[in-house]
Amino acid sequence: MKVAHTRAGSVDTQRLCAGLALAVMISLSACEDGPLDAPWCSLAPPPDVASPIAAPTYTEHVAPLLARKCTRCHVDEGIAPFPLTTYADVRTQLDEVRDAVVTHTMPPFLADDCCRPYLYDPSLTDAEIATFTKWIEDGSPEGPPLTPAPVPPEGGLSRTDLVLAMPEPYTPEPRPGEQDVVRCFLLDWPRADRSFVTGFDPMPGNRSVVHHLIVAAVEPDAVPRYEAADRADPGPGFECAGAFGSLGGYHLLGGSLLGSDFPDGVGREVAPGSKIVLNIHYAIPEFGPPPEPDLTRVALRLDPVARPLETMAFLNPLWIVKGAMVVEAGDSDAVYWFRSSPRVLTGGRRVQLVSASPHMHYFGSRFALRVIRKSGEIECLTEIGDWDFGWEQPFWFRDPVVLEPDDELYVECHFDNSAANQPVPGATPRDIGWGDANQDMCVVFVSFVALE
Repeated sequence: MKVAHTRAGSVDTQRLCAGLALAVMISLSACEDGPLDAPWCSLAPPPDVASPIAAPTYTEHVAPLLARKCTRCHVDEGIAPFPLTTYADVRTQLDEVRDAVVTHTMPPFLADDCCRPYLYDPSLTDAEIATFTKWIEDGSPEGPPLTPAPVPPEGGLSRTDLVLAMPEPYTPEPRPGEQDVVRCFLLDWPRADRSFVTGFDPMPGNRSVVHHLIVAAVEPDAVPRYEAADRADPGPGFECAGAFGSLGGYHLLGGSLLGSDFPDGVGREVAPGSKIVLNIHYAIPEFGPPPEPDLTRVALRLDPVARPLETMAFLNPLWIVKGAMVVEAGDSDAVYWFRSSPRVLTGGRRVQLVSASPHMHYFGSRFALRVIRKSGEIECLTEIGDWDFGWEQPFWFRDPVVLEPDDELYVECHFDNSAANQPVPGATPRDIGWGDANQDMCVVFVSFVALE
């Protein structure tokens, strides 16, 4: 097992080049002997199985559960491979749905609520899983005919005010020996007034290859740089491995494949004359036919006024510039951690943390983000005991967390580079480091609003 930790001021990826020398110098000033000694609640033994409803039926118990927890994705033309909106739909996919529910694979929500509660959490409780499996064991009875009141799904947009689309279709073509393509596309921003994005929902055109995406607003004075990069790269869009490279001049609007409203009252401002840049990570299956073209769209909720939402990228810069993050071939639990006061990123202000978006790749196995108070008290922000690169997303805190200027953030990432955990089955493990294609990362995007 390889472990590494450097205590330092972190850097925002938008200002990485400008602040890197200072950050590296600070990084060398102090070191820790090991990762934080804090328990992982997500690794605790599961509780006893809850008691199911005695005689569940589809119409009375299962249909409302599916509507609330599953139909955000499992609808006609949704991002899921099949709908679950009728009794016939569920019966047709019964074995697959049962396996996904019992193994906690679905609904996808990686953050464990033992750390803290989250908004838009579609996870099934133990009692709900017990009821669903009891319904199947009883022969999946349909039940009496009912006309239930509509049940809104967990997450998603409450309304759609604007839909933006890629200018033209794009067919990803990975380099030989790779399965990943990272591509950026510039989209026009049609609004002439200042607007706040207060919700985000991606609509992948080709879900079989769109792994995840990031959407950002390019500030008006930076637009020419992005347009030049677009013109210089033949074909639709331009290559942009490593987020948006060194182009700068942007701020994040959203990411992942599972969108939602932002918490009430907060939003990300987009000025007239901006452009939207859509960063898409395509993951191409090793076997099978060539991928079909993709034409991804993004739905946005807009409001004229909101508290400005800011995002900082929290990571150790040495992992990028000094090659200090190496996961050796065959290591099943390589651990990297980093603690720092993020005052450089927050401007030394007192802020309210509202969400965390962890980011690792295929080799990631578990993740933790914690606050270390000036008093030494440790507070859990986000913990994932079983990382799945296929379902990374922002986790919105139900109860925002105040971060004082003298508090520190702490991130810990675990990686599994054993033979049993290779992205390509049967591949021989090799040393990996920081990077996009067939490499990995340890970074968390933390969103906040200023309190002063």
